[in-house]
Amino acid sequence: MTASSDRLLRRTLWANAILSVGSGAVLAALATPLAKMATHAPLQVLGLDLAIVLEVLGLGFVAFGAVCGWVASRPEMPLGWARAIFLLDASWVAISAVILMLPASWTLAGIAGIVVVALIVADLAILEYLGLRRISTAH
Repeated sequence: MTASSDRLLRRTLWANAILSVGSGAVLAALATPLAKMATHAPLQVLGLDLAIVLEVLGLGFVAFGAVCGWVASRPEMPLGWARAIFLLDASWVAISAVILMLPASWTLAGIAGIVVVALIVADLAILEYLGLRRISTAH
């Protein structure tokens, strides 16, 4: 792997790290007001109030972002971890689509939030895929 072959993936993972840590911190800090804005009625997910789910999700984003930063910072990038990040991002997009199809009373703000985040994550996943592909063809 050369510096030029991994540049796209490395930069994308850094962007993913920054976006994940930043948005995760905001989500964890503002979970209750965001949950109230997202639905017309209180929503339970797996028996938990949506605000608690959003707070835990936000903390998970921070941890995920830390992993993205760690992978991007390695002199020799661990491609298995990079592939796992790509798969998690692609899964996030698919799960977002499923969530929008569930019978929940999402507000327009809730729908917009889910869609915007899914589109950003989809962009990152596409760039990760292209970066991984570029590295595999460089070998």
